[in-house]
Amino acid sequence: MSAVDEFSGFEVIRAAMEVEKNGHRFYSTMSTLAKDPLIRELFTWLAQDEVGHLNTLEKLAPKYSDGSFWADEEFFLPYLQRFSESEIFPSAERLEEVLKEEGADLKALDLAIEAEEKFADYFEAAAQNAVHPDGKEAFSWLAEEEVRHAQVLRERQAILAPKKG
Repeated sequence: MSAVDEFSGFEVIRAAMEVEKNGHRFYSTMSTLAKDPLIRELFTWLAQDEVGHLNTLEKLAPKYSDGSFWADEEFFLPYLQRFSESEIFPSAERLEEVLKEEGADLKALDLAIEAEEKFADYFEAAAQNAVHPDGKEAFSWLAEEEVRHAQVLRERQAILAPKKG
């Protein structure tokens, strides 16, 4: 995990805010581009849920900010930048590519599930390796939220995917 296990709760919260902003952008874009009304509705809900997460994180930040400001800005600021340029949520170019393919809405669901699962795995591993108790708590909460999103996406995918057989 490199130095991620050394992040304070405040640093975790700041990184998570970038994740949620990225997720909101992704789901907002998909909610306007998806063709299936049920998938548009799902992406709209997920975009709103990301805003809810961001609001929760903003409320949590003061709890973690006392004495927890970036200990190592040279390491942490590029880490935040990585989330704002995220490779986890697909780029606009990748989305355009997918949306031109047959079955675009279901493929977009696949991308969303993949992103949520990657973040859930990342945050779970970070929680297990966190040294600071507040960092562990924040990472655990984030992992649970990402798992919940992946479950919702998989349930909708099971309903919408064409039956094989």
